[in-house]
Amino acid sequence: MSSRISIVLVAAIMGAFMFSSCEKDLDKPKGLQLAIGDTLTIGDLAQIYADSGTYRFTEDYTFWATVTADKIGGNFYKNVFCEDSSAALNMRTLADGGLYVGDYFRVNLKGSTVSRYAGLLQLDSVDVNKQVIIQANGQFIEPRVVTINDLNTDVNLVGRLVRLENVEIQDGDIGKTFANPVGTSAQNRYIQDCNGSTVIMRTSDFAGFAGTLMPSRNGSITAIASVFNADHQLLVRKATELEFDSLRCDGSTGEYILIKNFEDLSITSGGWTQQTVLGSTQWLVSFFSGNNFAKVTNWNGTANSVADVWYISPAIDLTGTASPAFSFMTMSNYTGAQMETYVSTNFVSSGGNVSTATWNLVQANYSPGSWAETPSGTISLSPYISAETTIGYRYTGTGSAGATWELDDIYVFEN
Repeated sequence: MSSRISIVLVAAIMGAFMFSSCEKDLDKPKGLQLAIGDTLTIGDLAQIYADSGTYRFTEDYTFWATVTADKIGGNFYKNVFCEDSSAALNMRTLADGGLYVGDYFRVNLKGSTVSRYAGLLQLDSVDVNKQVIIQANGQFIEPRVVTINDLNTDVNLVGRLVRLENVEIQDGDIGKTFANPVGTSAQNRYIQDCNGSTVIMRTSDFAGFAGTLMPSRNGSITAIASVFNADHQLLVRKATELEFDSLRCDGSTGEYILIKNFEDLSITSGGWTQQTVLGSTQWLVSFFSGNNFAKVTNWNGTANSVADVWYISPAIDLTGTASPAFSFMTMSNYTGAQMETYVSTNFVSSGGNVSTATWNLVQANYSPGSWAETPSGTISLSPYISAETTIGYRYTGTGSAGATWELDDIYVFEN
């Protein structure tokens, strides 16, 4: 053991005799006997790493802590977050389960390794069945009320259970689920406050609530404060800990009349259809960097072909609205005609012919190319209020040219 580590451990031992004797009284093993050895805090573990880097314990040392996040909910696999009065850490276990939120426990550190992964303090290779004894259940820790700015600047919050108030899902993430289907990847969504500050909310695709639609209103969120290199993050324990039931910062509900964001990997779900006027080009769902979107191109790998294909919304009943509007996002690349957006009030959604309906071209902002993500801006639907308002996206190409267009985050809302 290095002299620097010895200094930290000796200091911890001298200050812990009374604490240790009290904790021994709480130790109620059920068939498992564990040496206590010398007592440390999580803060001591952090100092050991700060002094000497990754360190594996070969002797009996013990710390006591309380579980703040467990396997329930599916967002933490073989990871248990815990904290004491000094600090917090992520305990990586050899098997999933065995420790649950509210469990007050002691762990014998012999054989485990303290390190940091991308900035997060962790204790690795913990065998819950052989190194841990639960002292009591139901010892729930109250989350610390913090702000987004606190999370982004205070490293002492990393690993702790926190609560943010008067926050909401960022505008561009409204209508999305917490993550994508299992087998894809974990997803970053963004939480914002009324000052425009943001923090990442990261969710595993294996979480039981991955496919749950995130709430659109404003409110509070309880989660674990984490970090990945320079990115501060929130790790949600369960979807119900987003208690969003107030109006958003802009006074809206954030609730939409229609949402199409392709998170379900379907081009036709929700009553959306496509019609081909010329050629055989089709809209399809594509995926890049954790995001799903609609994509269309008349390039078949060797040549362009003549194309005129529409992507059409279901009929939208706007008769109860006062100032309806819609917006969307586009990305594009290569040389070809710009995608166009139309609105109709007489297209028959079921079996109708796009060529016989009356379509009104509307103005929007479109991607200039190079895959630049470009918001359309807010487009008023007030001139087209009806029981069967329909939005149509038209793609055209020739035998010698044709851009690739991607379409995402189509929202219809009361403006």
